[in-house]
Amino acid sequence: MDKAKKRAKPAKKLLTALAIWLFALAFTAVQAADVTEAQVFEWWDDGTIEAEEANEMLSLIDEGKMQEVCALAEIYANEPCGTESQAIFGEDELVGDRTAGDALASKKGTGRMRAGKSRAQKPSRHYSGHLATKVRFDSSGSVTAHREELQFHFHRATLRLGTQELLTYKGKQGEAHFGQISTRELKSAIPVDTLWGTAIAYTFGAFGLAGLIDTSGTLRAHASYTHSKVFTTGASLWKTADTYSIMAQAAFPFGQVAYWQQIGEPAPLIHFRLHGKDSSTLSWRTTGYIHGETHPQPARLSPSIAKRRFWTTQNIAYRAKGFLDTRVSASARFLSPLHSDSVSGRLALDISSGPPAIRINAKATCREASDNCRQTIFQGTALSTHEFNTLSTTLSGGARTQHDRTEKTWSSPRLEIGASVTEKNPDRHKNTFRLSLVAPDARPHENLQIRSETRLTDDFLEFSLIATFKKADGGRVRPAHAQISSKILF
Repeated sequence: MDKAKKRAKPAKKLLTALAIWLFALAFTAVQAADVTEAQVFEWWDDGTIEAEEANEMLSLIDEGKMQEVCALAEIYANEPCGTESQAIFGEDELVGDRTAGDALASKKGTGRMRAGKSRAQKPSRHYSGHLATKVRFDSSGSVTAHREELQFHFHRATLRLGTQELLTYKGKQGEAHFGQISTRELKSAIPVDTLWGTAIAYTFGAFGLAGLIDTSGTLRAHASYTHSKVFTTGASLWKTADTYSIMAQAAFPFGQVAYWQQIGEPAPLIHFRLHGKDSSTLSWRTTGYIHGETHPQPARLSPSIAKRRFWTTQNIAYRAKGFLDTRVSASARFLSPLHSDSVSGRLALDISSGPPAIRINAKATCREASDNCRQTIFQGTALSTHEFNTLSTTLSGGARTQHDRTEKTWSSPRLEIGASVTEKNPDRHKNTFRLSLVAPDARPHENLQIRSETRLTDDFLEFSLIATFKKADGGRVRPAHAQISSKILF
């Protein structure tokens, strides 16, 4: 009985914190930030995420799987994320589907929409494509990742070579894929392993049928129904070498849900991603996974998600545009590991306000709700943005520290100053340069980080360079890591 009471105490504390948090959510909300490669490097350098987690997110960005990147940003860094990305290989994102002569997509639309519109206005173009390469280096100058991709568009056909070897044909009522089949081609709400094989889909009005077969003997039969292009539901039967499973998923204007049950296993794999928006004032989003000790094949989960039977993130955001464009955002993350009844929670509250000339941001993060927020991270930032014809400049400065309520101590503040210059051309191409200096323990003469990011875009070329240099223990400034990306459009 005493042991049960002891186990109940942390749970009661967490429920109390959760109740307070839900009450706060009624008056607050989320400004989703974009997840870029530079942001992942920053989280890595700051110690927010580990090297393995950073490499996992960078690989997904390379492959254009931004929904998965968003999920990992929320669980690893407790940061809400949007849908935009500057990944070279991100087909569904900002620059991934752009071809020679297409204008770069603005933040109000995706790259696919802009590129598609441009091609529709130029029916004489029979082919297009790009040649992209990306190289990452570590502190010793050794190559840690090297990706290349050659892509051709021939009217309704697309050929990819390199990162993903795939031939795709898309018609008015159907599509076919031959080669490396991924989550994107299957339109699966739950990520799946890459499969070598053939996938075919065909629609009959509101109904659709699809099938998959790969070289390992994996089979998939899928049927779907779409109503007014706003609601879609579907069911799939999967067969692998030694398992059978059934998956059902539905997508609607405010999100998507998926249920995947492997025959013979007691617990299903459940994924949900819901969101809502009331004009430009209030928005919210919640994401989560629930599963047992095993998950259906060929579902592919991040290691962090796979070793937790339950995790969920909630974000809600409120914007008072008429009051100094004030934005208040709140986020919560709750995890429950396998083989344990414990629940871990992290809470954050973010407030920003002010005109572009001087905008102030303050953020407080409770690292662990189950111990009554014993450790809290406080962060403050000031930004000043000025427009000069086609140039936009931003100066920033900030500090971050951690308070331990039990020990009554404060950590050494982390100081950061930065500057960025963006050139906006009439055709919406952007050239950006950013530089920031970070003193992790407020002693720049001993420990210092220098971060730089350069992005250049043109009708026929995209180039980016991200680099970080570090000085530790009063030594010399040495390179920490770097990434070079280039893309030639034709």
